Amino acid sequence: MNNLVTTPLPASWVCTRLGVDSGELERLRERGELLAARSDDGEWSYPAWQFGPGGKIPAGVREAVVAARAAGLSENGLLTLLRRRVGLVGGVRFFDLLFEGRADTVVGAIRASAA
Repeated sequence: MNNLVTTPLPASWVCTRLGVDSGELERLRERGELLAARSDDGEWSYPAWQFGPGGKIPAGVREAVVAARAAGLSENGLLTLLRRRVGLVGGVRFFDLLFEGRADTVVGAIRASAA
């Protein structure tokens, strides 16, 4: 996977890119509109893959975060799942499906991982 895609973005970068203050960024994360993971130093970082053109967040990202929370899957656990390849052959990963409008497949995998 391209390192640029998986690069964790610091909160300050995301605030600048989306044009929101840090309080609003926190609310977006808490509402499940952004996925974030705590880095080793305790700061929130936001994986670059979840931002589409112009910094937009695909609807599938929110659906995946909501499903993960309902299934009791941690944010780091969700990131691990999204980085996995879909099926036994091919290069498509679960996070690719979020940009292809196939969040239902991702949500199904999230629910199955919690069962």
